[in-house]
Amino acid sequence: MPAVCAILVNYFSAPLVARAVQSVLAQGGGLPGALDVRVVDNSADAAEAARLRQMLPPQATLTVNESNEGFARACNRAFAGSRAPFVLLLNPDALLLPGALASLTEILVRDAQAGAAGPRTYWDEGRAFLMPPSTFPSTASRLGDLMARHWPWADRWRSRLFRARAWRAWHTDQPVTVPALSGGHVLLKRAALEAAGGLFDERFFLYWEDSDLMQRLRAAGYRLWLVPQAQAVHAYTHSPEKGRLIGAGWPAYFEKHFAPGWLPWSTLERVLAPAPGAAPWPTLHEAPRDNGDLVLPVPSEWQGGWLLEISPSRDFVPAIGHLGRGPVARVPAALHGRLTGAVYHLRLTPDTRWPRHSLGWQFQN
Repeated sequence: MPAVCAILVNYFSAPLVARAVQSVLAQGGGLPGALDVRVVDNSADAAEAARLRQMLPPQATLTVNESNEGFARACNRAFAGSRAPFVLLLNPDALLLPGALASLTEILVRDAQAGAAGPRTYWDEGRAFLMPPSTFPSTASRLGDLMARHWPWADRWRSRLFRARAWRAWHTDQPVTVPALSGGHVLLKRAALEAAGGLFDERFFLYWEDSDLMQRLRAAGYRLWLVPQAQAVHAYTHSPEKGRLIGAGWPAYFEKHFAPGWLPWSTLERVLAPAPGAAPWPTLHEAPRDNGDLVLPVPSEWQGGWLLEISPSRDFVPAIGHLGRGPVARVPAALHGRLTGAVYHLRLTPDTRWPRHSLGWQFQN
């Protein structure tokens, strides 16, 4: 029996999927068993299916759906066809770096209560920019969100808390337990999935299915591990359309996890409405550019170590992080160009968990 079933879902991204599959197959030497790589094509396009067949290596199994069934259902289809004890989910725009799968498998084998393990994930192949830690909306975090939009002090405190959590995740050199992991690059234990009700809830067409899964795994008593020895690259992009799709999936998540609860959410929504005229965040200057790169001056007292965050949100929840030294913090055009159609924000602080001061800029592509 193969040790790991790797599942990738394609939607008009054949070259990326082929590259991601190759990164999985390159992991095989460090695993206790064979790899079962399954690609499900949701494109519902004959030309795209033909491209996939041409680009995928013979070790990968391809299933072509007649219609776009959604990410959750496509993953479930592949999951049902395998009995491998571990299940890897990998986005088309993500890559596993050498040795990642062996490190993830090791911790799931070692810890009987481990349900999932995720790698330290970078935005760039040079491994200078770190993707943020994952979250899922809990009762506490939902209340925090409502408080933050009503009271500026709560918004600032929530921002500080998330930064401290991200700072810890970006600095640790040992595996640590975390509240959630991204479904875009995660290794799951089949026994834990079965105990938690299966892989994905198919009422989630796209987005929120991994948040629901993480909540179910935790409720079933399983631990989620971030493993910094395992590394991956996720070429994340963001646009208003992606934000719209995420928002469109929220009602299903709310209906499942919040509507049946005891808190009167509709009343809290009204009571904690955004405070009129509140301006908790100062106006930011445009980030200076040099040949398309964003180039930010670092105060002399921070040049021994600083953290630059990049986010679509003014409160930097969540944010991509860049740890560095020296007089300039630079974001290459090839990276910030992945963030389009909106105003994005930059925050520079000393490289400490609880900094007292920060500098900020904004940019738009």
